[in-house]
Amino acid sequence: MATNIQSVAPRWQPPRAAGERNYPYNCWWVAAFSDEVGRALLGRWLLETPVLLFRKENGEIAAIENRCPHRGAPLSLGCLNGDTVQCGYHGFTFDEAGKCINVPSMRAPLPAAQIRAFPVVEQHPFIWIYLGDPSAIDSVPAPPKLDWAEDGRFAIVSGRLDVEANYMLLKENVLDLTHFGYVHASTFQITDWVDPPAFSTKGETTSYHQTFTRTPLPPVFAEPLGLAPGTLYDRDNYGSFVSPALQVAAVDLKDPDSGEVAGRFRVSHATTPIDERSMYYFWVAGRDHGTSEAELAALKALTERGFAEDETMIEAIEALRRKDPRGAAAPEVSVKMDTAGIQARRIVQRWMTRETA
Repeated sequence: MATNIQSVAPRWQPPRAAGERNYPYNCWWVAAFSDEVGRALLGRWLLETPVLLFRKENGEIAAIENRCPHRGAPLSLGCLNGDTVQCGYHGFTFDEAGKCINVPSMRAPLPAAQIRAFPVVEQHPFIWIYLGDPSAIDSVPAPPKLDWAEDGRFAIVSGRLDVEANYMLLKENVLDLTHFGYVHASTFQITDWVDPPAFSTKGETTSYHQTFTRTPLPPVFAEPLGLAPGTLYDRDNYGSFVSPALQVAAVDLKDPDSGEVAGRFRVSHATTPIDERSMYYFWVAGRDHGTSEAELAALKALTERGFAEDETMIEAIEALRRKDPRGAAAPEVSVKMDTAGIQARRIVQRWMTRETA
């Protein structure tokens, strides 16, 4: 459930102007995995905002600005006393709403030392945070839910990468799967993504759908089903850009003779900008078959290797962009397979336009 916070901090202003970024503040973003946040103070930069996360004594999540207004010390270097945070520099103490409730050198609290508190929503496996204009929150779509992650038939693995690249590079990467045969040739070994899939856009969601009929199954799909790699099988691949913060993908593995779904695989990609040139990449993968401890450990290890390959490529692209003196004027060629990625750019631009209107 959301933590309902009525902030009395100074009027909100975006840390960076709209023309200097390509991500909206008025959006729910993933701040952390649920299991990352406990009674220890967790400091994290999100959308160029210093955020402090902690779990209260009742188990709920709190998020406040990770900066003491006295001399700018990170509150994450302090300590948690009950549900209050004490700065490790001069002892200023703040409650979960960002209110300064104690200054050791004064006999009364200091109202002027108010810091921001941020609405949060915990939906397994993510903790979502809203960092934008408090007055606009009611007009912003709620955090998307991963229904399959709550389905007891699925076993999940997850991980986080800190990527030195703009978040849209990852979003476009997972919308164009023709890179599988090149970037992941030795890991996922999925080499039949050649033809463009069917594309569709509805509202603020853009999607793709590709059906593979009686094609050889790569090991990542065959072995969890108890089949030999290369077995001819049917698979439905589909995915969607859900919001600037989240994309989802799915594979349904079907017996080509009966048409029955023999296994389901799901993966979600949550990308949260740290700033214009770096991001947190939270990924979650799951399936309803091949769920033994050993099989899941193998899936996690393979996924980590594969996504590290994405990280290497994306960071190389970002580094090249930074050094190219032409900047945005550098030529860019798109093909039909880029349809979903182009639509995602347009959707993000609409989010930005609404925010700055």
